[in-house]
Amino acid sequence: MLENPVIIVGAGPVGLTAAEVLTQQGVPVLVLEKNGAPNKEWRASTFHAGTMELLEPTGLAEELLKRGLKAPIIQYRDRQTGLYAEFNASLIKDETKFPFRLQCPQSTYTQVVYERLLQRPVANVLFNSEVIGIKQDEEGVTVKIHTPDGEKVHRASFLLGADGARSTVRKSLGLSFDGYTLEERFLLVGTPVSFTNYVPDLAYVNYISDPDEFLFILKVPEAWRLLYPIPTSISDEEALSDESIQRGFKRALNTNDTFPIVEKMIYRVHQRVAEKFYNGRVVLMGDAAHINSPLGGLGLNSGIHDAVDLSKRLIRILGEGNKSKIEVELEVYNSVRRQVALDYVKEITEKNTNLMKENDPEYRLKMQRQMADLAANPECAKQWLLRTSLITAVREQGIGEPPKATQNN
Repeated sequence: MLENPVIIVGAGPVGLTAAEVLTQQGVPVLVLEKNGAPNKEWRASTFHAGTMELLEPTGLAEELLKRGLKAPIIQYRDRQTGLYAEFNASLIKDETKFPFRLQCPQSTYTQVVYERLLQRPVANVLFNSEVIGIKQDEEGVTVKIHTPDGEKVHRASFLLGADGARSTVRKSLGLSFDGYTLEERFLLVGTPVSFTNYVPDLAYVNYISDPDEFLFILKVPEAWRLLYPIPTSISDEEALSDESIQRGFKRALNTNDTFPIVEKMIYRVHQRVAEKFYNGRVVLMGDAAHINSPLGGLGLNSGIHDAVDLSKRLIRILGEGNKSKIEVELEVYNSVRRQVALDYVKEITEKNTNLMKENDPEYRLKMQRQMADLAANPECAKQWLLRTSLITAVREQGIGEPPKATQNN
């Protein structure tokens, strides 16, 4: 038995995924969460094929399939002229067992993983536990936390920061979080009323271009979700008001109907990547390491990929007990996962955002024609689907692969 557990800061989907993979291999884990329970906000809701493949060995893919909604069709539309490109994931059915996007709120996923961890003696999740101090040495990491019962100290073999974009762990390492934040904000709202009542041929995933107010529409089991930009002149409070939300529904669906609201949330849009994903025995994952626009459904997925990749490396390190391999393994993790964040996630999310908000009529039409041509060519469309589902990233970069210099050692 490992003397000190792996401590994970953050009981969100990324942190709990790492806990799931580690504890399945008998590695003791302590998860620290500053809030009082798993987050119940729906937030991200798309699980790509590349992610489902990674989760399949753990049994989590099967659990998601029981609760999620398969979305094989991705549509690109113009708010004025309608559908201009459609991708059908059946084109990759020979490449993956999961030729679709699975729509399932991250809160459902988090709850499923949390309940599984409760059944494992080597897993421990502490809520109302906020990290206030981190100190590491060659043997491990000492973590000071604030709890309702006062300050406490825990010792870790490794400390994994999955504590979001404002990560305390990242800040403790003094790492920069380079990139930019858009001035505009996105409003996400949900209603149980079917949008197909208003747009009969609407798919479950839709990117809708408009220079004044682009839309992202998707379906989850509980609701139809609508995401659109908030003008800088409108405050958060006004944007979240029922009157403002009802106006947004009416504009989007060209109706005078009123809609019940089951969720509402404001996103601030960032594209940032930490200068490095680890220092010593402290490692960053998910939004603590990289954050991106929600237009592409890649934030949650790339974070889960981080968790699986890093967990595989830690299992090797801890199993072999070879301290000399720590730096080698974590440097590969840093290199691979930063490259994915920069070369795949950033590119895909920025392209979707630019395509939807471009205000030059001629250039917008040119971009739409390019996307239409891409969708109309089966081989090109297949490659696009493999890339946007992160299958290409996994195949090209690997997940948790041993460092080449040590594969035969």
